[in-house]
Amino acid sequence: MELINLLIQQLVPAFWNPNQMDAATYAKLKQCLVNFGLVSNLVVRCIGEDLYEVLAGNQRLQALIDLGFTSVPCVVVDLDDARARLLAQTLNRLQGDDDLGLKA
Repeated sequence: MELINLLIQQLVPAFWNPNQMDAATYAKLKQCLVNFGLVSNLVVRCIGEDLYEVLAGNQRLQALIDLGFTSVPCVVVDLDDARARLLAQTLNRLQGDDDLGLKA
């Protein structure tokens, strides 16, 4: 596993990614990127010469494209198809819920 900067045009969204985001949440994601930058790196794997499939961060990738970013830091992992999908599904599900009392 390594962390490298990749050009946006080297990144390919995972066509099989089941994670979706509604328009309001996507707008919040874009605003967060404007306000704070990319604070959580994309996770990718090499799928060809200078091409990388995005395993985690497909919505962030689209938002980065919309905002005009030209490169992004990415964590590169070496996984086969089955393990890549397993990692992507695991990362999509590993989110906690807000404790409303602490949030107040």
